[in-house]
Amino acid sequence: MNDQLARSLFMDYLYDEISESDKTKLKAYLDKNPELKEELSKLDQTRSLLQQMPEPDPAQQLLVMEPHERSLTQWWTQAKSLLPHSLLGKTVFAAAAGLILFFFLGSLAQLHIDTSNDGVALSLGYSPTANQGLSQEEANALVAQIKEENAAMFADYAEAINQQNKEQLQQVITYFEEQRMQDLKLVNQTLNELQENTNYRINRTNEYLGQVLQTVSYQNEN
Repeated sequence: MNDQLARSLFMDYLYDEISESDKTKLKAYLDKNPELKEELSKLDQTRSLLQQMPEPDPAQQLLVMEPHERSLTQWWTQAKSLLPHSLLGKTVFAAAAGLILFFFLGSLAQLHIDTSNDGVALSLGYSPTANQGLSQEEANALVAQIKEENAAMFADYAEAINQQNKEQLQQVITYFEEQRMQDLKLVNQTLNELQENTNYRINRTNEYLGQVLQTVSYQNEN
């Protein structure tokens, strides 16, 4: 049981759709995690509040309106009521309408407005100057620059690959050196153990021969 699995069982627990085994596991886990237990308690409180809220009546919220057809005269009358009635309002509205009409006709006639220190210049049929592209010298310089950048990039890449290969080769050499030292230590340890075992056997053999010679000498004396 973890936090994610415990949260996935919250809704089943609140609506009593959880199995007994999962309920037992969940309760045991919540006892060890008070923060999750508090989270489950808040969810239970929210569920209780939602159940106490009255259900909305869809019939009361539904509003049906019949379509209202307007004649051309009624439409014009309503449109005129939206226009300003004061002299200042009419002047501002006329200026705005004229400005909109001016820009609309200017866009159709390809009007171009150019401002400078000498004033404002208007011209019709204006079309921006097309870019003629690079000259031959500029193109050659750009190609040479790209070649130099590519050569530098490939040199850096080759240097990085070479350095990486050196590091990997050094790691392999170090590994084999360490492995060889471990093998030598193991062989030396085995030889030492064999020498000790041989010395032990020789000593035991000498002791046994001494006991045999002592027994034979004692029997000859008697």
